[in-house]
Amino acid sequence: MSDEHSQPRLTGKVDDSDRTLMLSVVIGTFNGARTLGAALDAVEAQITEFAYEVLVINDASTDTTVEIASRSGIRLITLGRNQGHGHTLNVGLAEARGRFMAMMDDDCVPPPHWIQELALAWNSVGPEVTMIGGLVEPLETDTFNRRYVAFRRPLTHQEAELDEDAGLWRRLRYQLSPPERRLERRPVYYAVGANMSVRIDAAREAGGFTEARGAGEEESLARPLRSKFGLDTVQLFPNIVMRHDFHRSLRDTFRRSRSYGRTHGRDWIRDRDIPTIAPLIPCAALVAGAVAVVSPMASFVIFLASPYFLYRRWFRWLRAGGSREAFVYPYVQAAEDIVGNVGFAQGLWHELRTQGRAKIRSPHGSLR
Repeated sequence: MSDEHSQPRLTGKVDDSDRTLMLSVVIGTFNGARTLGAALDAVEAQITEFAYEVLVINDASTDTTVEIASRSGIRLITLGRNQGHGHTLNVGLAEARGRFMAMMDDDCVPPPHWIQELALAWNSVGPEVTMIGGLVEPLETDTFNRRYVAFRRPLTHQEAELDEDAGLWRRLRYQLSPPERRLERRPVYYAVGANMSVRIDAAREAGGFTEARGAGEEESLARPLRSKFGLDTVQLFPNIVMRHDFHRSLRDTFRRSRSYGRTHGRDWIRDRDIPTIAPLIPCAALVAGAVAVVSPMASFVIFLASPYFLYRRWFRWLRAGGSREAFVYPYVQAAEDIVGNVGFAQGLWHELRTQGRAKIRSPHGSLR
């Protein structure tokens, strides 16, 4: 593991009180050469009076990530083998020198005052707040997928109403009628990792992030923090915005849905909690199947039109000035949910097989 350019970056006019509030910006990356340079340029150009350092945790990349990150003012830590995003975050958490760790992805471009807004947010709260998050917006909207992502918002926080105790019916109602976008500061269940900051001593005490591959690092830390510091310990500050360079292709959106689904399937087998699946299309299929007994044509029409009624937010988006291509969004969202459910089944099956193999082996790996 190499550690280069270890001096923390200081920007603006910094006094001793600012140094006690120094932020550690941690970027975990694997083969992120396409976007990492723009991310680092934006971090280095921050306008703030607070001191901060930048850590890039290179997860054994095979592209030119090392060359791009080898610049003055950056602490580059290169891992000997690829171990996943959760592990890179834990390395950053262990190596950070600041009081707070600020997380962003290697394909994010923070606005000029991102660090300033984070530092001011931390100054405005007490020690009972251990996680602060913001919003994630697309950097560009020049392709169909990027405009769809601006509508869909796949990288987002989880509202407090949908915590681990939320029942199936509450989740179903929430999906059928998503609330209007709220811009006030409030407690949430967990923040989104692409724009999130944690109090380092509390995060270390809570055990850090899950290192299981997939998604879920944010929730894995938010749960123990909420248990230890109270339900209001995770706070959303909507004024803290991160720009995300989403992929141009719709294929990437489906890839993300499948990856999230696999993680949810794995976690359901481990936790035996309420399964995190998208129920709307399966419910529509059941209704259409029941109607088919009476009228196959009516059944076909119901199923074909169901996305327009089940994913109603597209209409609000269209009325608010969104593109006319929003007429297609309900079908894209339905396809995304189907892919996510397929991923859920794959993750479930993989975890069952993994646990089954573990049960027939001794602690030393031999058959019982």
